[in-house]
Amino acid sequence: MSLRLTARGLGVIVATIALVVLAFVLGLPELLGLAAAALVLFAVAAFLVLGGRAVAVTPVAPPRVERLSEVSVRMRVEAGRAHRRGLRLRSTQEGIPAVPVVWEPTGIRADVPIPTERRGPLTMGPWVVERVDPWGLLRRTVGRAEGVALLVTPRVRSVSMAALPSILTDYGGAAELGNQTFATLREYVIGDELRHVHWRSSAKVGTLMMRQYVDISRPSIVLVLVADRRAYVSPDEFESTVDFTASLASAAASSGLDVDVMTTTGERASHGNTRATAVLDMLSLVELVTTGPDARLMRLSRSSTLVVAGNGETGWWDRIPALTVVRR
Repeated sequence: MSLRLTARGLGVIVATIALVVLAFVLGLPELLGLAAAALVLFAVAAFLVLGGRAVAVTPVAPPRVERLSEVSVRMRVEAGRAHRRGLRLRSTQEGIPAVPVVWEPTGIRADVPIPTERRGPLTMGPWVVERVDPWGLLRRTVGRAEGVALLVTPRVRSVSMAALPSILTDYGGAAELGNQTFATLREYVIGDELRHVHWRSSAKVGTLMMRQYVDISRPSIVLVLVADRRAYVSPDEFESTVDFTASLASAAASSGLDVDVMTTTGERASHGNTRATAVLDMLSLVELVTTGPDARLMRLSRSSTLVVAGNGETGWWDRIPALTVVRR
């Protein structure tokens, strides 16, 4: 693979040429000695950079990361001992600093920090693996790594139940939720509560028969995130509100409620045990826009709806039927 000058190496080359010219113009042979020393330095640098086989790199990245979290893409490197010194990983994207390759007893790796300041889809890489000399004069590409795509989701924080609206704290857990109604009889299995035994049927068939109940009305809650830029005093306030909405949905789901999250821009997702990432994925993509009234939101039930907004202007979203409006 080709050997290239770094920006520092190019500067040294220009300085060397200038020393040679000044040596002849000013008649100072000492300057020629400095130029010769620079050429020797380049020769040593080339010797250190050349050699060694190609390097294989495998990036390992999580599909989702939380906003403002400190996480990295772990790059697993396979390299020979000839590359023991001077390996670094450089992104092909501009403005991203190179990351050194670390040799450890457990393996060779490089950790590339993931920028998590902003929500949304993020593409990192691709990268090139370079071998550089100790003075940073020359570099040689010895391997490449494909880019990775991931999603920066809102930050979910623990929310004290005492700080939540009463609609989230009126239920003590999944066992107390909904309306239980009789569905059928079935045989007893270990763990069933004896208070559900149907004694008359058990006497007829000669074995314990249990009443089977089903939940026909599981309580639910709708969180409406106002995504209108007029409702916020700053983009940072909106980011904080999105984080709070995600945290509120997580807390409500963990307390046993079915949670639907809607936005004033038309997105909708549900949060539950089998779809815990749907709300996070949806909230990762929501952006501030200027919106008009949404008739679907105007038909929501006041008894189970919470509107989450900022401290900016009031607007049509204040007419959404809601138990309460939470302002961040």
